[in-house]
Amino acid sequence: MSDKVDRFIAHKYYGLIIFGIVMFVIFTISQTYLGPFISDLLGTVIGYFGNLVETGLTNMGTSDFLSGIILEGVIGGFAAVIGFLPLIMILFFLLNLLEDSGYMARVALVMDRYFRRIGLAGKSIIPMYVGTACSIPAIMSARTIKNKKQKRMTILLTPFVPCGAKLPVIALFVSVFFTGLSYTTAIIYFLAIIVIFIAGYIIKAITNANFDNEEDTFLIIELPEYKIPSISKAFRVMLDSAWEFVQKAATIIILMNTVIWLLTNFDFSFQLVEHTSESMLKFISQPFAWILIPLGFGMWGLAAAAIAGFVAKEEVVGALAVIFVFSISEDFEVSSIEATRNILMTTGGLTAVSAFAFMTFNLFTPPCFAAIGAMNAELGSRKWTIFAVVLQLVIGYIVALVIYQLGTIIFYQELGQGFVISIIIFIVFIAGFLYLKRLAKQGKGLANIG
Repeated sequence: MSDKVDRFIAHKYYGLIIFGIVMFVIFTISQTYLGPFISDLLGTVIGYFGNLVETGLTNMGTSDFLSGIILEGVIGGFAAVIGFLPLIMILFFLLNLLEDSGYMARVALVMDRYFRRIGLAGKSIIPMYVGTACSIPAIMSARTIKNKKQKRMTILLTPFVPCGAKLPVIALFVSVFFTGLSYTTAIIYFLAIIVIFIAGYIIKAITNANFDNEEDTFLIIELPEYKIPSISKAFRVMLDSAWEFVQKAATIIILMNTVIWLLTNFDFSFQLVEHTSESMLKFISQPFAWILIPLGFGMWGLAAAAIAGFVAKEEVVGALAVIFVFSISEDFEVSSIEATRNILMTTGGLTAVSAFAFMTFNLFTPPCFAAIGAMNAELGSRKWTIFAVVLQLVIGYIVALVIYQLGTIIFYQELGQGFVISIIIFIVFIAGFLYLKRLAKQGKGLANIG
């Protein structure tokens, strides 16, 4: 029976279609129906807790400064991130059911013939699958790949997979700018696969990596029998993942939100500002905002959130909540979504296209510092780590630039901000790629990276 089923499930063409349908169903359930429903309940609890704390602080006569840190900096930012926890939990639960059923081994088999074109094997799908939860264990799991070049390539490409920390970013922008479009999340994950293939081709070309004659690059896998997955096991994995997420949110995110609130509300003389345009955060973020103009979100507040994302990707949502003072996590009702959309469109200057570009920029640029540390440890070379970070910065920037500029032309029939500059940047990128590719063929440039 397994062999008969595998004729379709593991087919080189049908397998891809079935994989697409399966992932679409999973994302629709977790991001559109069941996930938001549970988030609504959690948001009610968080909102009730916030009201209790606010009442308690008022009764104690707490100063406005301390109340602001606790309510807006700590609780506000934390709630904005933790409100999306159910969406992450449901996704992890469903993915674990897939793995336990024996289906993911078939995905590895299907993807092998495609991954080999960029120097990977089907076994590389396992670290990338792990990467949907967290990039750190995913990068570490690549050590099971025997071929050194394939291992390195897998480590370089795995961070492009949207991990659990990036899901709040996806959930926020999908729920606010693409309300009711359940397929948007699936599109993002398939976009990640496309980016992985493009980035893989770039790495292979500019480093002149050749895997054709190496015996340990072939995939050898024993396909397990199909079985009914264990719901209890998936539930335990879901709770463990959720607890890890909460621990991270309760440490790094709270600290970062507090710092961002202070920088947003005070100037360099530590005087309370009447408008955020006079704050320390604007002064620090503005130079980075200019660089992001061709991407459609050259506003200092959005730049600050993107910078905070390099510490922890969840912090992008927390930083936006603190800077723009919205609370989408309190409920998923239309009024809350519309209010948040209006704030991000009027104050942040976002459109649906630039919001999608901002989302992809945060998904495909380098992961958190901890994941970069894991890359450095597994690659065993500072040069390769620097190469990985620069590559991810460039790929994330170019992907966001293309999405914003083309999307603005297609959907709004007008040129985007910094259109001429974006053309120059894209030409420089292509020219740089061709130059490095030529050097690599001559055994020079990045072909000699240690």
